[in-house]
Amino acid sequence: MAFNISDFKSQMDRFGGLSRQSLFEVTINNFPVNTSTMDTRDLTFFCKNVAVPGLSMSLASYEAVGQQRRMYPTMLNPEPVQSLFMLDSDHQVLTFFHAWAQRIINYSTSGGQFSEVDGALPFEIGYKNEYGCRMTIKAYSNDYLTTGNYYETILDGAFPGLMGDVDLAWESSDSYSVLPVSFQYDRIEFSGERQGIPSGRFNRGNGLLGLIESVGDFGQLIGQNIVPRSIQDSVNKFTRITNNFDNITNRLGGI
Repeated sequence: MAFNISDFKSQMDRFGGLSRQSLFEVTINNFPVNTSTMDTRDLTFFCKNVAVPGLSMSLASYEAVGQQRRMYPTMLNPEPVQSLFMLDSDHQVLTFFHAWAQRIINYSTSGGQFSEVDGALPFEIGYKNEYGCRMTIKAYSNDYLTTGNYYETILDGAFPGLMGDVDLAWESSDSYSVLPVSFQYDRIEFSGERQGIPSGRFNRGNGLLGLIESVGDFGQLIGQNIVPRSIQDSVNKFTRITNNFDNITNRLGGI
């Protein structure tokens, strides 16, 4: 089938056209402390670019003689959020991030080796709830003004794990300064992911606990003096062992 530009355009238009990189917004919420005159809403306009983090998985290999090696995932490795912030000439963006970094690790010794900043001694590490924030990245659709559609990435417990160098140069009179920032986080959520529902595994978990309890009872029964004292006692012991065995079998079937 020959390529048809009209068909291509028609297919793209079905989904609102191609996504534009420039239609995005980054917000930082629940920021615990700020010594800058700039708030998190102002900071939104200084974010020059940001990368929605990918999903990387650690893999383990299974190798058998005469077979192709197989790879299996073992865990999810969150990728850091790479971003670039434009710097203002009043240096409030830089002040904002330096204050944030000092909240994470009080790197300052300007007041002396035993001086405190918000109760933290030099090089003392703060608690996560003192510097972790919610970071939101919204990628807006081309028709956002009429539909309100956007794709959202939410990062909880976000904090700057790396603030890069700020390059200065005499010959760059027509350029502005930027600050690269790499964010780490505890949890990630995409608006396009499937939302979980309460799982029946909890019921299976209770069944497993019940199974362990039944096995313990069965073991105790076997460990008792199994030599019957009479014919009736023999029948009773046999019935109890059979009932316990059936109970274990039923629980195994329900896990």
